[in-house]
Amino acid sequence: MKKILIYFLAIHLAHIADSQILNDAEIRGKILNASEKILKIGDTEIPVTDKGNFLFRKGIKFPGFLDINYAGLSWAVYVEPGKTIQLKINSPDLSGLIYKGELKSPNEYLIKIIPINQEVNEFLNINWYQIHKKNESEFISIIDSIKGLFINPLAGFQNSHKLIPANFIRLFEADVNYSLNCLIFQYPQVHFNITSDRVSLSKESFDYINSVPVDENRFIELQSYKEYCRNWIDYRIDKLVEKNKESRQYNLKKMDVLFEFLPEVFKNQRLLDYWLSEYLNEHIENTWLANSEKYVEAFNKTCKTEVYKSKINDLYNSYYDSEKDHIVKIFKSIEGYKLEAHIFYPDDIKFDEKRPAMVIFHGGGFVAGNPSWAFGKARDYAAKGMIAVSAQYRLSNFRDITPLDAIQDAKDLMIWLRKNADSLKIIENKIAASGWSVGGQLCATLAVFPDTLADSGITTTPDALLLTSPGTGTGGWFTELLNGADVNPADFSPVDHIRKGLPPTIILQGRDDTVTPLKDVQLFHDKLIAHDNYCEIWIYDDVGHLFTPTWLGDNGWPKPDTEVQRQADLRAVEFLIKFGFIK
Repeated sequence: MKKILIYFLAIHLAHIADSQILNDAEIRGKILNASEKILKIGDTEIPVTDKGNFLFRKGIKFPGFLDINYAGLSWAVYVEPGKTIQLKINSPDLSGLIYKGELKSPNEYLIKIIPINQEVNEFLNINWYQIHKKNESEFISIIDSIKGLFINPLAGFQNSHKLIPANFIRLFEADVNYSLNCLIFQYPQVHFNITSDRVSLSKESFDYINSVPVDENRFIELQSYKEYCRNWIDYRIDKLVEKNKESRQYNLKKMDVLFEFLPEVFKNQRLLDYWLSEYLNEHIENTWLANSEKYVEAFNKTCKTEVYKSKINDLYNSYYDSEKDHIVKIFKSIEGYKLEAHIFYPDDIKFDEKRPAMVIFHGGGFVAGNPSWAFGKARDYAAKGMIAVSAQYRLSNFRDITPLDAIQDAKDLMIWLRKNADSLKIIENKIAASGWSVGGQLCATLAVFPDTLADSGITTTPDALLLTSPGTGTGGWFTELLNGADVNPADFSPVDHIRKGLPPTIILQGRDDTVTPLKDVQLFHDKLIAHDNYCEIWIYDDVGHLFTPTWLGDNGWPKPDTEVQRQADLRAVEFLIKFGFIK
């Protein structure tokens, strides 16, 4: 593996996107009887004075929409470079919004359609299953009608408000089309999930949604544009990958096609660089370095926008640097896709000495994550005297990879470790497995559904299990990720196949976990005990998934409570000492 160097290229003023001058969009406001001291505009928190005044400035190149959040109220505001909006909030609801200035009319229209937006969201929430059961033409007819609810009133409003800018009309109509066309792109998968009837978008449907532009730099700040373009690109790439009959993993074929296809579509260099960087960033995160090196090199030759070049190279180089304190081995290659074992050794290990090992499987719902997520844990185990292995496994992609492939990768790693135990300095019958969330589920699966090599007796069963907020069954998400594979998900559910003779296990669990609920984990523990297996369970109050404080909820990135994490780590060490993995 080599470090990718940053190529510094001149930024030419002739590039349209970079020649645009940033001008401040300004929002001045006053809140009567202000109840809170902070107002959020976009990603920026703005202080509200004691008199209720606030001021927001941001340099922008193109007209756009910004979201405002204050005291439980949320609404969008239209801004243009170099123009000021004056805003007064007179009541605790949106009926008290008063705009002044050049952009008064478009912002009054955005307030006017708030009830329409609420009505549409309610309709979609209530009728989601029913409308996705319909055939393609009926579904698109519904989406087309919803578009009309937003766009049709605009003509009458424009007649009565002569100052409404043409830029606003173009941007608003584009935002509506981009947002709702995303639902059409997603229709085949949702329709399949509901009906088990696999369909593809017809040419007529694609022509319908293809009527809005993708190579349009002025829409780059619209979130709906980004979501639409990603759907549009994925759709086109899938069609091209289908024609590629090479025996290579889908993610690799996809990146090969992207580097050929995107330059044909995006003539605007900044947009080309943006989309290449978006896909490459995701590829690096999910497939790691050995599967990304050639694409980073190709990107550096293509990209002319320094901000995107720096983003990719900083990411790649940060991961490269994170590997310097341990050994990286490729334990498996399949269809051109390389899987790595990251091996951390204790500082005091002797040349001819062997040690117990800990294999760590990261979480991420089978669809996210990479070996670096477990580097911190691996370093901690190595510091305690074990050989720690951070495992890579293939992530589900709704194409050619499912959780069954991740399970097979985990099994192949265990076999590889035991086959190579002597050269890796590992005690063959002292290999524990730890994991969190679906990583814990992989550990449990290794034990409950073992494979054994007939010629050598080598088994995939770990010698101990250390599970944190583990998945224990194969519910709806697991089944959805199977993407129609002709298997029974229950055949891979650890909790439903507990038997005697499983390795000693410790479970560390938050009482308020909503991702891997306590009742499911408790059932797993109880069944282990009922079958005369050793299992400890430690339940921590006031925390949810991966010890995230209950008040934060389990809806975002886990944020472990430091004290609960410390207590859980101590329990884990006591368990490992008890069973002879740590002295």
